[in-house]
Amino acid sequence: MHNLAGNLKFLRRSVQPKITQERLAQLLEVSPSTYGSYEEGRAEPKLDTLLKLSEHFRISMHDLLTLDLSVVKPLADKETGRTRVLVATVDSQGKDNVELVPAKAAAGYTRGYAEPEFIQGLPTFQVPFLDPRRKHRVFAIAGDSMPPVPDGALVFGQFVEDWWKIKDGSLAVVVTQEDGVVFKKVFNYLKDRACLVLASTNPVYQPFVVPEEEVREVWSFAGYFTSEFNI
Repeated sequence: MHNLAGNLKFLRRSVQPKITQERLAQLLEVSPSTYGSYEEGRAEPKLDTLLKLSEHFRISMHDLLTLDLSVVKPLADKETGRTRVLVATVDSQGKDNVELVPAKAAAGYTRGYAEPEFIQGLPTFQVPFLDPRRKHRVFAIAGDSMPPVPDGALVFGQFVEDWWKIKDGSLAVVVTQEDGVVFKKVFNYLKDRACLVLASTNPVYQPFVVPEEEVREVWSFAGYFTSEFNI
């Protein structure tokens, strides 16, 4: 819980509408002095209090406890209000880099996607034809589940802030807790069943369900690059 105290201070002061320590203590059903000890790192909340904090700030307990939210970019889901985070890098002129997640880093990306040190260690470059107003990342895709995109292709993804607006059948790189980084067709059941259904274009592979709480990031398909040339 080494990030909890700083995160509570940051969230209470930056998330709108702002809230006082006294009011938050009241909502948590603890004394103001007890809540103050959480922000000062002198005490740790019980599990039920952590759940209330997670629900109040609309951020996962994982992110609340493990990330330094003062150095990542908080993003509010427009539909649910839930807070997401995005760690990104910029070049010497302050422009967003396009980070490359190579195949050998894909397994670690599921754990390190929100860690500044991990993201800063990825190869970066600039791509002039991509929309500079949107955040992009490139993922090396393995396997034969998504023809015509071949094994080893580099898939360009555009960061999706509002998952509820994902259109059924759209292509995306989805970062999941259990399955890692996958490139699939996405069917959106968040409103009805709190999940995404991911399907391949290769009929050999069966669709599978990913609960919302296991989704870490979604990057909509923006193109791909491959060195293969079939005629």
